[in-house]
This record gives sequence, structure tokens and C-alpha cells, in this order.
Amino acid sequence: MMRAGLWIIALGLCAGCGKEARNTKTEAFFVDWLKAHGETNIVSDSKGVGLTGNATRLKASIYDSKKHADGRYVVETEFRIRMPSGGEIVEFVAGIGDTEAQAINDSLLNFTLTTFHVVYKGFMNPADPHQTLRPITLNGQPRQIAMGDIYMRSGKTNQTDLNLLRPKIEDAIGRLTLSPQPHWIKIVYGHVKTNPPTVSVTLDNEEHPSLTAAIKDLPWPEGDDFYMVKQFIVIK
Repeated sequence: MMRAGLWIIALGLCAGCGKEARNTKTEAFFVDWLKAHGETNIVSDSKGVGLTGNATRLKASIYDSKKHADGRYVVETEFRIRMPSGGEIVEFVAGIGDTEAQAINDSLLNFTLTTFHVVYKGFMNPADPHQTLRPITLNGQPRQIAMGDIYMRSGKTNQTDLNLLRPKIEDAIGRLTLSPQPHWIKIVYGHVKTNPPTVSVTLDNEEHPSLTAAIKDLPWPEGDDFYMVKQFIVIK
């Protein structure tokens, strides 16, 4: 059996293979989150949860749930975010807990800490103070970038300031050739001392080999224990 760190990393990198999403009542999660951010004109329709006058819609469903030999559950939640432009962000997020309900809540927390504020600021409420849109130049043209928090899960408390990597990540993104439409990037970096790092970087839901290589070459912290890092980024 793989250690906890390894199968969390595997879920983070390999989610979405060969299974079908199971529908679940996750609308309340989005509605409660939006209410907590002061939104009152919330709509829930066949396309998902969103705001009146805004085409962005949010949906989530439980994609997979497994009870491991140690008794803990790992749950994958599939998030689908329909943007005003018509594109769709698809993200699979893993959670772990002593019960299936705890694992589901953990996956929702993971999404909140890494992705939700970036999407909310970028496509739903540009006045949100919890996230920043910064200028970036791509293909010689001015754009905006929202970089979510660099979220680490580790078997030990790690004192490394991963924010020191943010300028290097932004520099790697700045070398991309992108169309004028909005784009989104998900970075997952998994470290286990006895194995090579496992790195996955997707652009618009698809693996991006050159950006993955650039992110892999960054000065990630070494250590004896496992850790997994995730960051979600939107370019407008």
C-alpha cells in the first residue's frame, strides 16, 4: 500500500481517469460561499450556481470515493466552471478524511484555498479584495494575471516560504504564446525524497510539456518527507 503522501499526490496528478462523475448536492457549498462574500443576487439553474447578470456558472460533483486499508477515505470532487467566454474550467480536487463526509469537505476546502478566489475575482467580482489582478505582458500585449495561493500539504510543518517562487512562476508563464482569450493554469508539484518529483502543469485543462519542464526546474525545497504543492492561475 502506498503511504498517504503518495496516494494524495497520485490523486492530485491523475484524477479523471476512466470514471464517471456521480452527481451530488454541492450547490449549497457555492451558495453559502457566495453569501459569505456579500453576494445577494445568487442564481442556481441548470448550468450551475452563479450571479444574476453574470454568465459564469459553478458546478461540482463527487467523481470518486475510496476507503483505504488504513480506514481513511480519499474523495475526488469534479469542479466545472463555465466562464462568460464559453470556455469551461475542469478541475479534479482530492480530499482526505476519516469519513467520506470529512473527505468531501476537505476537497471543498482545497478548492476554496486554491481556486475559488481566483475564479471569483477573475470572472465574477473584480472588486473582491481577497485576490489581486496584476499586469503581465504576453506576446508583447498587456494582460492581467491572478495567481492563487501556493498551497502545500506536507507530512511535517515546512517552514519554506514558497512565495519566493511566485516571480519565477510568473516569469515562466510570461514566456508563453497565448491567444487573447482567458486562460487558466494549474500547477501540481509532488515531492518524495526517495523518488523523482512528480510535476503536472496544465493549460486550459490540457497538459503543457514545456511549462511543466520549466516549473520542474524551479528551486523547490528539498526534504526528507513528502509534500504536495498546488497553485491555480488565471490570465485575462
